[in-house]
Amino acid sequence: MIVVWLAVTFAVAVSASLLITPLVIRSAGALRLYDAPDGARRLHELPVPRLGGVAVYLGSASVAIAALIVARDTFITGNGHPDRFLVGVFLGSAFLFLVGLIDDVRGLTPGAKLTAQIIAALIAYYFGARIVSLTVGYGMGVHVGVLSLPIVLLWIVGVTNAYNFIDGLNGLAGGIALVACATIVIVAAALGNTAVLIPAMALGGALLAFLHFNYPLARVFLGDSGSLSVGFLLAVLSMKAAEVPGPSILAVVPLLALAVPLLDAFLAILRRWLRSVPLSGADARHIHHRLLALGLSRERTAFVLWSLAVVLAAFGLLIALTAPFVAASIAIFGLVGISVLLIYGTNLLSYHEFLVAGEVLLSAPSRARRVISDQILALDVIAQIQGARGFEEASAILANTASRFGFLRMELCGEHLHSDRTTHPDEWAWKLEYPLRAGISSSPSHSYVLAIWCSAEYNVRPYGAERAARILAPALEQWLLMQHGGEDAVKSLERDRGRRKGALSRSKVIHRV
Repeated sequence: MIVVWLAVTFAVAVSASLLITPLVIRSAGALRLYDAPDGARRLHELPVPRLGGVAVYLGSASVAIAALIVARDTFITGNGHPDRFLVGVFLGSAFLFLVGLIDDVRGLTPGAKLTAQIIAALIAYYFGARIVSLTVGYGMGVHVGVLSLPIVLLWIVGVTNAYNFIDGLNGLAGGIALVACATIVIVAAALGNTAVLIPAMALGGALLAFLHFNYPLARVFLGDSGSLSVGFLLAVLSMKAAEVPGPSILAVVPLLALAVPLLDAFLAILRRWLRSVPLSGADARHIHHRLLALGLSRERTAFVLWSLAVVLAAFGLLIALTAPFVAASIAIFGLVGISVLLIYGTNLLSYHEFLVAGEVLLSAPSRARRVISDQILALDVIAQIQGARGFEEASAILANTASRFGFLRMELCGEHLHSDRTTHPDEWAWKLEYPLRAGISSSPSHSYVLAIWCSAEYNVRPYGAERAARILAPALEQWLLMQHGGEDAVKSLERDRGRRKGALSRSKVIHRV
């Protein structure tokens, strides 16, 4: 009987969405609610209506609610108040559907949409979408305690946004969601979580009908009304479907069922953070954009990501539903495979943000050691300069220690000094000139510069020219003022620094010679 009900629900949802979608397309056209191409992120060639989510949500939600009312005793069984949970599912998704519809029609700020997602997640949590413990296999798992609410909020909001991010190519979001719905149905049936079977089947049927209008040529897009509501439904239903007695959540199932959008969202957030740009901003460097840049067609790009979603979802099901020792073996091989895929994929897709970050992290210990060494050496030089009895001795100290910093030359230059600032080493080099504020209170005619020469050869890596200059400069300024005006000049300079702190910026001139 359950199989019959599921088949009927799926078929009716497909029919309902097929009937509603053409009406939505005509209505969106009449209201001129189009998604215009921009040649970068929006890859379609002509304006396309963006209210496909209306057909998907109304088709799936209406059929699911009707089926659950008629077959309540068949599907709403077991402990944990599944009927209360389903109320939260439909209330939260309806709320996000309306928010998304407003955004499609009038536009909302990212902050407003994020607030709406948090409210929807709180609604689901209040009505029973909770996590008591997390596990990879069967058993009680790890109790989360007071972290239940933060984890649920992070999961629902994260999946909702991830699904919204992936909706950038014909058929991609719909196909990914179909894979997730199939995974939800399989794991829910295996674990006896029948309450989520009807909503998942209805959503899958509506999405299949939507793909008819969205792939390979798009006559309608999901829009935020679809991506927000569908993302929310996938997040909440996948949690409940993977619940085992205890209760505990088989975390590997929802994570891998939605691995493709989650991975894309994680990479997008990390890329934007590394670039110091707003995390809520948009770009054309999502996974599907990079695959297109490699020369894949739009259809093949969608197929590749669908296939990846199927493989990862099947991997999650194998880990969750097989014997523990088998699951452990599969998990080990799978983790190795996923790691190789991530490393190879980031190189293949030209995500140079991660290549640069990896290089910096790998070299961090040696860089930290060099920074410490440079600062210690700079303090040693300061101690020697403080005891210097003239300009020649101070210049000799700088010249003798330049090689220990990795510099070609360090020298103190001034208008009345004999040092020739136009000369340079015979090597291909660059120079940093750091102006010294000596003579501010005593003799403004005296102008001094700390000059540091560094090799420009690619196989020579001088460290910290600016860092060394910033440490040495204050000591040189005080020493120069002592040479010109004694302690009164030094005190005047210190008072001047206090007044100008935070407002006076040092200028530096870097040029090749």
